[in-house]
Amino acid sequence: MINIGSLEERRARLDDIRLVTAALYEAKVKDDEIIRVLMKVCETDKQEAINAIQNEKFMFSPCRELYQYLLLDKGFNENDADKFIHTKAKRALAKNTDLSKLSPSKLYDALNK
Repeated sequence: MINIGSLEERRARLDDIRLVTAALYEAKVKDDEIIRVLMKVCETDKQEAINAIQNEKFMFSPCRELYQYLLLDKGFNENDADKFIHTKAKRALAKNTDLSKLSPSKLYDALNK
């Protein structure tokens, strides 16, 4: 039998780690300091903290920036922007981390080639 409480707790913990990582990354805090804070505040181990930073750098942050670009500059509605992120951007960023270095407009162009 699956313990629902522990699944919910795990999901909440991962959400907390993601939020803390995103806030610190957007504030341009250095990676070593993000790792230290995650280990202290979120009680992660070092590898989990490193993984959180990598996910933020190469997936979550570029997707958030692209989402805003789609809404504000390309005139997408929220549903279409979500769909674009989930069907194109996430898959492409997972395969090629170099794409995460592109501006939102260049990333959009690269995904539409």
